[in-house]
Amino acid sequence: MTARRTAAVVLASAIGAASLPACSKDIRETAVTVLTLQDGSMTTLRARRGSGPFRTYPIPPAEMISLVAAVLKTKVVGVFEKPRRGEVYAKEREPKLALEDTYADKWTSAVMVFVHPVPGDATSSKIEIHTAQRGPFHAGCIRWDVELPPLIDDAVLHRGTTPIRSLK
Repeated sequence: MTARRTAAVVLASAIGAASLPACSKDIRETAVTVLTLQDGSMTTLRARRGSGPFRTYPIPPAEMISLVAAVLKTKVVGVFEKPRRGEVYAKEREPKLALEDTYADKWTSAVMVFVHPVPGDATSSKIEIHTAQRGPFHAGCIRWDVELPPLIDDAVLHRGTTPIRSLK
């Protein structure tokens, strides 16, 4: 079966499942998620915490969380900081929802940055970056793992001298 035919079958099945009137909303959403091969979740990203790779910066963790959030806001508006957990995450939306800054599940790619203290050095932190794509039919445009590290490096280098401009 060709990829185009497989995609058509999957799409038709998803539309059929989504239009079943007797099904609950949760069942319809689950059917669409499974039939369109959607994958990835914030829970899956969170489960990768501590697995690295790590990058160390000469910035305290609290300040690093703010810096990472500011950098992420240059790419998307859906950025969420969790300072007590030491994490910042962002969701790339479908183009029609690009300016959506709520936690809604309609995302195409996501990134979660964990900020850890460096043992014995309160003036430094280490970060790890983990990413996810929603699925083959819902792929995002941002390559977080490639684009984010140099942006963070640049923000650290110019910290306090050049303001970081967010999208919104």
